[in-house]
Amino acid sequence: MTVAETKKCQSVKSIRQQIVIFISALILFSGCSDSPEKREENGARHKAVQNTANQVKPKVLYVNSYHLGYDWSDGITRGILDTFGAAMNSAGAVDSSKSNVKLKIIYMDTKRNKSEESKTNEALKTKQIIDAWKPDVVITSDDNAAKYLIVPYYKNSKLPFVFCGINVDAAPYGFPADNVTGMVEITLIKPMLEHLNKYAKGTRIGLLGADTLTRRKSAAIYRSYHKLDIDNRYAVTFEDWKREFIKLQDEVDMMIITSPAGISGWNQREAVQHVLKHAKIPSGCMIPTAMPLALTGFTKVPQEQGEWAAKTALEIIAGKSPKDIPIATNKKAKVYLNMRLAKKLGIKFSMELIERATFVEEEWPQ
Repeated sequence: MTVAETKKCQSVKSIRQQIVIFISALILFSGCSDSPEKREENGARHKAVQNTANQVKPKVLYVNSYHLGYDWSDGITRGILDTFGAAMNSAGAVDSSKSNVKLKIIYMDTKRNKSEESKTNEALKTKQIIDAWKPDVVITSDDNAAKYLIVPYYKNSKLPFVFCGINVDAAPYGFPADNVTGMVEITLIKPMLEHLNKYAKGTRIGLLGADTLTRRKSAAIYRSYHKLDIDNRYAVTFEDWKREFIKLQDEVDMMIITSPAGISGWNQREAVQHVLKHAKIPSGCMIPTAMPLALTGFTKVPQEQGEWAAKTALEIIAGKSPKDIPIATNKKAKVYLNMRLAKKLGIKFSMELIERATFVEEEWPQ
């Protein structure tokens, strides 16, 4: 290297050193000019950005006892998705990109596959997914997930569970447990009767439905769980139903009409006309198939179960123990009004009730 080239390299090196010294001094001066509060604020902001960048979303697994397309549990799913801010397409794929959790959904499909072997196998497959995916919280809906998954594999384990949709009472499963809480599903018979009482002349209650094991079990629950004294009437044939309907008009002050499913020779159109002709007392129902036959309908809202379960899961993720969260019961109702029957009975509903109600069509649903 020549003497000229050597001097040129030294000059460039000197300029670079001066630039570095200047920038360092500028940074030092800027830092010193900030107040201690400002420096602390900048430090906190930098830390928050780092934490956000490094944050891993908590994982929530939702185990649905039934299948995609089953109306009741689909409603629970909507409540969970809305609460978490997640979305799902028609094929059932979950998008958690805008959610504060990473959500995964499993369907046990035990409504269509009812055998004990199928339920047990589905629960075991679900357990394997849980153990591999390692969720922070598991939400389950309806009884089969509780019976076949939680109880044999996870009850009193470290993994927290939030159930919903268990019918009437969770005690048969040993819930609550140290790691299990939830919302039980009850019929809204009491609020419905409180509503009917506004239009009834007395407090005597009657019930009319199909003579099936399910109806008789429900009647037993009304008596034991809800402490209600009800005159239960069961019909095998459509003629039985029409005859008992007429008799109850003079023997009770209000009545519950249950599903006609299982009544031989049932004719929906004729049943509606029979009610409009012979009804003297207010009536209520809690299922869609009986709504055209009753004055009012009070049905459960499945989204309530999903919303409560998702909010409870977030509480657990935030540090609350399941054993410190009491078991809840559903309270929300979707109200239906039969205006033709109301006119026949001379009943006027409040504007507040009318504004939030759905109106029953004559033969809806079939």
